[in-house]
Amino acid sequence: MNVLVVSPFLPYPGVPHAGGKLVYFLLQTLAGKHSVTLLSRYFPGEERHLGELRKMLTGIELVSAPGPLTAGSLPSMWRTVRSYYRLARKAREVLNRGTFDLCQVEFTETGVFWLPPHDVPAVLTCHDITAKPAFRRYAASSGLSRVLYWLTWKGKHAAEKKALSKFDRVLALSDEDREWAERLYPGVSIGVLRYPGGLGFTGLPREEVPGRLLFLGALNRPQNIESVRYFRERVWPAVRAESPEAEFRLAGGGLPGELEREMSKDPRIVLTGYLENVEEVYKSAAVFVAPILTGGGIIVKILDAMAAGVPVVTTPFGNEGIRAKEGEEILVSDDPDHFLRNVLGLLRDQKYRTAMGDAGRRFVENKFSGERFSDTLGQTYGELDSRMRGKERYSDSTSRT
Repeated sequence: MNVLVVSPFLPYPGVPHAGGKLVYFLLQTLAGKHSVTLLSRYFPGEERHLGELRKMLTGIELVSAPGPLTAGSLPSMWRTVRSYYRLARKAREVLNRGTFDLCQVEFTETGVFWLPPHDVPAVLTCHDITAKPAFRRYAASSGLSRVLYWLTWKGKHAAEKKALSKFDRVLALSDEDREWAERLYPGVSIGVLRYPGGLGFTGLPREEVPGRLLFLGALNRPQNIESVRYFRERVWPAVRAESPEAEFRLAGGGLPGELEREMSKDPRIVLTGYLENVEEVYKSAAVFVAPILTGGGIIVKILDAMAAGVPVVTTPFGNEGIRAKEGEEILVSDDPDHFLRNVLGLLRDQKYRTAMGDAGRRFVENKFSGERFSDTLGQTYGELDSRMRGKERYSDSTSRT
């Protein structure tokens, strides 16, 4: 098949964010069986990765993305929205001048401005069901802020509903997100494309540093800042009191200056900053802590830690898209005291850590394998191709009559 892949983020070897890693794996998977053209936004400086992509792909089409501006500012948001609009228009142009059998579109935001082609089936991958966390924030709010959260939830729900309705098939990344999408958007054809967990981390040799706790993520993201503050303020002091040799290693760039200064005062907290290569911190971690307080999609850093054989302590939100067995493959805590007990239980027992880490790794290898990812794509594309051929045969037969 001749496939057009449309992505708002340029995927390339070593791309630092989970969405980009998934799209790069998608390209690798498709390029082994199909002729693939990539249409993507790109940010300043990413042009250096195009050479590697051209070796794998039939063609590359690009739309420039806005350079750095103040996060959350109106000019920044406007330029971002404008670039998504331009990406959708460029996709229509590429589809009109090429001969494609199928179009694979990444991220719900890309679908907002999408112009459905008449004769090419299109698939949308929802990396997150964006209305889900918005609804949860609204449901948990009170007072005057509840009005703002209600408006935000309604706006995201309307935009996502419009986007999903344009596609022949929608793929969520977890059973949890599929179930939410089916409730929120009845009538949309939704399947599950399981994230191939632990890309680059499966089989890493363990070089554990006893007592080392790890949190990893983009530390300028509100969700990650929230998680770090929760652990630092409500769990870490008791960990230090009970286990003075413990170390909290915080890996990732973008930590706000005030929080960085606060955490730097503790000699047992290590701030690594942004890391080009994160394999070393996964190999050395004794326990991965992920106090996820806001439900979103699948938490890829948890899959990566499990794939690397690191035992994970998280919250119900952290495990909801993964659905590992609590107490066997992952430890789930719904309050700070329970989180503390789970962390200390692992720190104090080497055999327990090893058993939990091994069980988590096997779980990811079995449920989130690259083979399952490839099989799902093949089945989805085959169904859409058969449907299109059936329409063509029907059109031919009616034209003859």
